[in-house]
Amino acid sequence: MIDDGIYGLDYIAPNGDMCDGIGSLLVVLREGKILGSDNLGGVFSGNYEFSLEEALNKIYVRMRIPPRGELVTGYAAGPEGAILDIVGAVTRTEAVTVTRVEVAGEPIDVRLTYIGPLPN
Repeated sequence: MIDDGIYGLDYIAPNGDMCDGIGSLLVVLREGKILGSDNLGGVFSGNYEFSLEEALNKIYVRMRIPPRGELVTGYAAGPEGAILDIVGAVTRTEAVTVTRVEVAGEPIDVRLTYIGPLPN
C-alpha cells in the first residue's frame, strides 16, 4: 500500500532524460485522495486504491493544464488550457518508485519519492 504523506514526483521525458525541476510535482496522498501541483501551474486531483489481488495501488487523476501549457511529451494545451485523465499503478514497496503512465497518448515514466508524513 502507499503510505499517506507528501511525495515528490518527477517526469522522465520520452527520450529518457530526467526532468528534475522542470517536470516536478509536489503530491499529497491522504486516505485514498491525491492532490498535487507543479511549478508551472498544472494541478491534478484524484484518488488511489489498493488492489490486494494484484498487489498494486491503482491511481486515477485528472490533470488541469494551464492555458498554453506544454508537457514533456510535447503536448501543448491551447489558449483555454486542457484537462487530461491519467491512470497508472505503483507497487510502493520502496521510498522511491518508478512507474509508467500514459499522458495524452504518450508513455511517460514517473519517479515517486516519499518526502515525509503529513502534519497532524
